[in-house]
Amino acid sequence: MSVGAHWQAELLPVFRDEAAERLDEIVACLLALEAGRATDDVTDELFRHAHSIKGSAGMVGLVVARDVAAALENVLEGARGGGPPTGEQVEELLRLTDELRRAIATEPTPATEPAPATEPAAEPAPTSEPVMAPAASSEPVRASRSLKIPAEKIDRMLNAVGETVLHHRRLEHMIGRAPGGEDELEREVDLGERLLSELQDAVLGMRSLPLRSITAPYPRAVRDAAKAHGVEADLVITGGETQLDRAVLEGLSDAIGHLLRNAVAHGIETPEARERAGKPRRGRIELSAVQRGGLVAIEVRDDGRGVSRAALAEVPAEGSLVELLAAPGYSTAAEVSGLAGRGVGLDAVKNHAEGMGGCLDISTELGRGTRVTLLLPVTLALMRVLVVERAGRRFGLPLSSVAEVLELSRPMMLAGRPAIALRGERLWLADLISVLGGHPSEAALSRRAAVVRWSSHQIALACDAILGEQEVVVKPLGFGFEATPGYLGASVLGDGGIVLILDSAFLVRGADAHSPTSRTRPPGGAAPSSPRILVVDDQRTARELHRTILTAAGYRVETARDGRDALEVLARRGPFDLVVTDLQMPAMSGGDLLRTIRDDVERSDLPVIVVTSNPGSEPAAGESGSGADAFIPKQEFDERALLATITDLIGET
Repeated sequence: MSVGAHWQAELLPVFRDEAAERLDEIVACLLALEAGRATDDVTDELFRHAHSIKGSAGMVGLVVARDVAAALENVLEGARGGGPPTGEQVEELLRLTDELRRAIATEPTPATEPAPATEPAAEPAPTSEPVMAPAASSEPVRASRSLKIPAEKIDRMLNAVGETVLHHRRLEHMIGRAPGGEDELEREVDLGERLLSELQDAVLGMRSLPLRSITAPYPRAVRDAAKAHGVEADLVITGGETQLDRAVLEGLSDAIGHLLRNAVAHGIETPEARERAGKPRRGRIELSAVQRGGLVAIEVRDDGRGVSRAALAEVPAEGSLVELLAAPGYSTAAEVSGLAGRGVGLDAVKNHAEGMGGCLDISTELGRGTRVTLLLPVTLALMRVLVVERAGRRFGLPLSSVAEVLELSRPMMLAGRPAIALRGERLWLADLISVLGGHPSEAALSRRAAVVRWSSHQIALACDAILGEQEVVVKPLGFGFEATPGYLGASVLGDGGIVLILDSAFLVRGADAHSPTSRTRPPGGAAPSSPRILVVDDQRTARELHRTILTAAGYRVETARDGRDALEVLARRGPFDLVVTDLQMPAMSGGDLLRTIRDDVERSDLPVIVVTSNPGSEPAAGESGSGADAFIPKQEFDERALLATITDLIGET
């Protein structure tokens, strides 16, 4: 039986979802059968799944999928009377399951492309599960309680909630400046706060998915990897209901895959070696997830050999086990194979975790196994941060990485570097502004510090003031700035100011490279004689990012929101030593601004750097942006390149 093209198109997504679930069940049954953990009715259960897929595939016009499902059914029919499938039959059934999954995902339907001529499919026999058919009645179809909502709609709603939260923060700020006697208004604000919190949680719930939404392929992947490596291993998954942001889950599947392959290739011993060590022949790999406040800990643990003594002997030189094993190109495998030996797995996992504001942790016990933990934020849309101030700029430190804040006295010097004593432990002390590439000051080191923890490292970062905790809506830095090192994004505070969200991993790593030994600049960061730079960009976040980078480097910085505003600043607050401008801006573009500067006798030789989102190369003569002293595409933006270019044009600060 087949249905019309219209109903085929309607039913195809439903069929594919149901078939994917049934295929996952088939694989789970086959793996249990192979491991000796299957129930007595496993063959009948497999047959029911294959039969249902065959019948439904015929209904929606997927002829190839129907035929592969029939082949799967035939193998099971042969095993039905003689006990559970044999090892060879399990291999064949797994192969057919893979082939069926590919056919369901890629086969065109008659509604979109004519299928090859074939004999009509036999009408499927009745099954224990009803086959979905088009409604023949004019009665309305009852909607399912589970709805598929396009990701774009959820993101749009989340953005609206975020803007509403920011509006509420501004309202609170205004009330804080108003005279007393506003009790009723404050009650309304409190009510709005509760309602916003409920709405925010609801939207984040829509955006979140359980970890189990990506774990279905892992048991089969572990089984295949173990077979290829000559070992035996079972995968146990717990915490599959743990919710994570869809954006976190998108890149997580590959990261977990790396960890599982490492557990098989580097951890699990051969059955004979395990027996000699008094272990079960089959190794055990556990994948678990648990929420810890605003973070989710995803752990892959094996009961294998652990990291070797030779590798552990290298840890002191590298600083930590993570730094050793995740070093690019490092591998503990004796030889390169399809599973291991090229030393790129943990490096990729570490970079992925840090790129989302998380971290990687590894612990091991010789002969007992290894545990690898990914700590990731539950959501990337909202983040609790500690807002700090340094050199007149505000920054957000992810609260999950802040251990504590301190009042500083004069630091001690160890090996020529500032350090503090914290409950018997020595921590390096670095000026926040120096870690971000600027010039530190003596005054900053006598006030406050935030102790930032990343992986197994801690560092004390000196700053001018600790402004408190806030939950902020994290926005991307904008096109071309996404990969700028050291920053996770930006947010708008209640008073309308911009706060740049910092990457804790970058700060801790950078602190070693930028630990100050001398301080010559005053607290403001830039000396009075420092060169003056005008930054012109219609994106507020981009302006603040440039201002922060340049101020940290010791320059005095002014900003303008477009070319017309820039001309007013040049006339009113000049002279300037250099201009950094975007091209595409309202009111007056960067190209028009550049031409106006070049036509002005007094400013014609003013150096101008164009930083633009235009993906093309440097403009040709006569084009918008030509005539600039330097041209930096935003998609290739690097703060070091910008500072080097400025140095080439106007010298050191």
